[in-house]
Amino acid sequence: MVNEIRESVSPEEWQTRVDLAALYRLVALYGWDDLVFTHISARVPGEDNHFLLTLMAFFLRKLKHLI
Repeated sequence: MVNEIRESVSPEEWQTRVDLAALYRLVALYGWDDLVFTHISARVPGEDNHFLLTLMAFFLRKLKHLI
């Protein structure tokens, strides 16, 4: 599945996905994932209206792969 996603997005979007996944892991590592208003999103470089975010229904600890 990861390869399918990687092949279907631009290199800029892929790198943004990787960076965002790393940030979510750091948030969980430092215990910041239990806050009510924890929300992380990113804009894909070069695309003004293209954002990556996680649905608020997911708990960060349960997210294993964002990419």
